[in-house]
Amino acid sequence: MTQDNGVTGSEQAELQSDEDDALWQELRMVIQKGDPVPPEVLQAARESFTWRTIDAELAALTYDSAVDDPATSVVRGLEGPRMLSFEASELSVELEVTAVGARRRLVGQLVPPQPARVEVRNRAGRSLVQSDELGRFRIEEVAAGPSSLRCHLTGPHGTAPVVTDWITL
Repeated sequence: MTQDNGVTGSEQAELQSDEDDALWQELRMVIQKGDPVPPEVLQAARESFTWRTIDAELAALTYDSAVDDPATSVVRGLEGPRMLSFEASELSVELEVTAVGARRRLVGQLVPPQPARVEVRNRAGRSLVQSDELGRFRIEEVAAGPSSLRCHLTGPHGTAPVVTDWITL
């Protein structure tokens, strides 16, 4: 649709967006000159960021079948299991998530295989199970929503706990 000035709606939106970006950039420069962040505050922020995993190693999400394999997720639909992989330096957590009504069932494997206490943390609270000597575990009745696993390693490889990224189940 063309406006009275001959500019289409999408062209107008693009011009407005460019003007907004320029205004934000100018505002950013004014604030940096007039009230810069003190170097010691920046240093403290960098140092505090490292504390997020001081008592546990973070296992980052490396694979999510709902995102990384869209062809499979379309074929399975929303009812099929979702596969997740988390990687830390010394441990991997493989997880299968199955929707059971409004709840989730988690079936997992620790690699390398080892016994551990596996804790699921979410808004409904915490669930705790023990993995077997092959690193296998199963947790029933997990509330849907943002969750994270915390693995307290108890085998010969036992070190600091390993915590997964938060992910919506």
